[in-house]
Order: sequence, then C-alpha cells, then structure tokens
Amino acid sequence: EALSKPADAAPGPMLRLSLLSAFARGAYGMTTAARPKLAMRTLGSSNLEVTEACLGTMTWGVQNSEEEAHAQLDYAVKECGVNFIDTAELYPVPLTAPEWRAGKTEEFIGSWLSANPEWRGKGV
Repeated sequence: EALSKPADAAPGPMLRLSLLSAFARGAYGMTTAARPKLAMRTLGSSNLEVTEACLGTMTWGVQNSEEEAHAQLDYAVKECGVNFIDTAELYPVPLTAPEWRAGKTEEFIGSWLSANPEWRGKGV
C-alpha cells in the first residue's frame, strides 16, 4: 500500500493498523506486558463498564473492506481489550458513495462475531 502512494501521503488504514499492531507486539520495544491496560468507565447512568478507547466503525463498508474491519476488530478487541464499539444507523460514510448501504458496519461486526463466538457478549 505504501508503495502505491506518494511519499507525503498519509498511510492508509491497513498500514496504520499494521504499524499499531507491530508496535503492540513489541517490534518497537514495547511488549504486550508493557502496554498499559485500558481504563474503564461507567457508560452514562447505566451499570455498563466500557473501555476509555472506543473502536469506531464509520469507514467500514465504503473506505474499509470486511477483511480490514476484521483485522481492526482483532487488534482492538483481542489485543488491546477494547469492549466498546461505535456504530450508527448512517454508517458507513460517505453516504454518497455508490457502494453505500446502511447497516454494512453491523454486518461486518456480525460476521466477525460468527467467526469469534467466544467474544459475543463481551462487547458494548
């Protein structure tokens, strides 16, 4: 991916994810054990405990493929402990993209949960 873009272009989502994963796995001197644990917060006035970091899904289905969404879920949920996933009725964006279809992000989460049933019920 990086080879197909100008040198000054921002890295694409998979390259960013790869860099973050490499960092988390210790490629840059930080081991998984050294990575700080995500802080938890109570969600509003509920009794739900969520991680401070939330995984956003607004680009899944238009700007990111299902494979990329699954890689992001693997990293955020399995490796970093994120239990809070943001979805919305109008995701993915942009709404003007020809391939836009409401609910695509939820379908990607559903297919990931089908492949990873042990994580069902652990997220918010």
